[in-house]
Amino acid sequence: MSDYPLLPQRIPRSIMFVGLLGLIIFLLLQIVPLFVPSSDSGNAESSPVLTREEAAAKAIAFAKSRFNEPISGTHTVHQSDSMLYGYLSKEHQLDTYGKTYDSKFPTDTFQTELTMNSGTLFVQVHMENGQVTGWTYLPANTGTKAKDRYLSDWSRLMTARQAAVSTSGFRLSDLKDAKVAGNVVTIQPKGYSIGDAALTVKVTVDWPASASKPVIMKYDPKFRAPDSYTSYVQKQKNLASTLSLYGSMLMNALLFLLAIITAIRIRKIALFRRGLALCLLFLGFYIVNNYNMADGIRATLGARPNTEALTAGGLIISNIFTVLMGLAIWFSLVSGDGLWRRLGKPLWLRYGEQGYGSHVWRSMKISYPLAFALLGAQTILLLGLDRSIGSWSTTSVESSPYNMMLPLLFPLLAWCAAISEEALYRLFGIAVFERLFKRRFLGCLVPTIIWALGHVSYPVFPAYSRLIELTIVGLLFCWIFIRFGFITAVFTHAILDTVLMSFDLFMIGAAVNVLAAIVYLVLPVGVAWVLMKVAGRREVVV
Repeated sequence: MSDYPLLPQRIPRSIMFVGLLGLIIFLLLQIVPLFVPSSDSGNAESSPVLTREEAAAKAIAFAKSRFNEPISGTHTVHQSDSMLYGYLSKEHQLDTYGKTYDSKFPTDTFQTELTMNSGTLFVQVHMENGQVTGWTYLPANTGTKAKDRYLSDWSRLMTARQAAVSTSGFRLSDLKDAKVAGNVVTIQPKGYSIGDAALTVKVTVDWPASASKPVIMKYDPKFRAPDSYTSYVQKQKNLASTLSLYGSMLMNALLFLLAIITAIRIRKIALFRRGLALCLLFLGFYIVNNYNMADGIRATLGARPNTEALTAGGLIISNIFTVLMGLAIWFSLVSGDGLWRRLGKPLWLRYGEQGYGSHVWRSMKISYPLAFALLGAQTILLLGLDRSIGSWSTTSVESSPYNMMLPLLFPLLAWCAAISEEALYRLFGIAVFERLFKRRFLGCLVPTIIWALGHVSYPVFPAYSRLIELTIVGLLFCWIFIRFGFITAVFTHAILDTVLMSFDLFMIGAAVNVLAAIVYLVLPVGVAWVLMKVAGRREVVV
């Protein structure tokens, strides 16, 4: 067969130009603004972020001063008030908030879980200045609960006010608006608001029988986003969950089943060892990152008992889904390759076929400008969505680099995404839907929409904004796949995601992370060079 994508010896000038233009647009509109202070941010400069060990030391010192008992274990994760951050982002108030309130009431903190004889203490520590901003104490369940001592509402109120003054630096005159409901004191400090979000301090005060004085069980100062915003976001999350469930998860399961059936039907021409290496590579990288990102699962649990056991359960479920994804990828590779070859269009050249090494090398070379062009296109799309429908994003502790055991492993997921998504939605998806609808455009559009729906649950609002963005980007990936083949599509996808993920490593800092980011950015060159040399030797031997 000679009808596989013929890649040019030299990258066409048009692609070089579009790639350079895309890179410039991406850098100017997405990267440069992060380093240029905005007009309303004042002259304040952010301090270096504490390490998790430094945050734990601050929490330990606080715990000893409050409870004066041995600490048997600690665990620190990154926490974020996603609702408030999203509101501030939508209202373009992040800079103002950072200048005015973030030093005492940060949207992001390190949460250290401390295990003590009497219970578990969760301490919130400011990520830059190390100040303790809040805590939650959960007494150990001993099986026999002694009755708490009586504490009047007035005593609870006075204890709560004293905690607010000593912890957050309030003046007593700011704390007059307060009410007591059960053991919870709710205070509305005077003059603390931004937009329609107002500061509320909730303090839980009890007097356990074993304590010599009242104990602050929970101190939680937080700016609460307005009800209208939280209600809208919840509706959008419900919409995203529905779209993700029926449009992505269910359709992915059907594609998986269809890939198995197709592989069985074309078993005479299908090569079942095809794609095993890619599948194992995906599984290895993804499972490693599941463990690497375990603290993301732990952070979503918040301050509650049994976080370690629940995290372990979450990891087991994640790994089961990963194995199922690996099987879906393998059958997609086998079936997709077989379908295209049956049509006389081998869009995925096999190792050992004539010209394989040269094909891989040329694929890598053209993938860099193609990836840069897509970065520029995505940047323009995001800007257009911001201007047209007012889209905005917020934080997610699940994927936070600060919740990774080794952040430098994060860009490995770029290759996982490239292998899995190009296999399932391009190599197999286009082949099967083009055959079903008898139209190339529909054959590209349907799997692209399924792919895009798999991203609507990301913390970007409105939920359909990612559907619009990734449908367009996905169609561009389809063009790359049809025009230049599967290997080029994988390289382009991996390079695009690597650029975005490596930037997180640059932002975290530390020499090892910066060096790792540089290595990841040039890794496709090394991969292509090795494959070209190994394949070249095999061709010479043959």
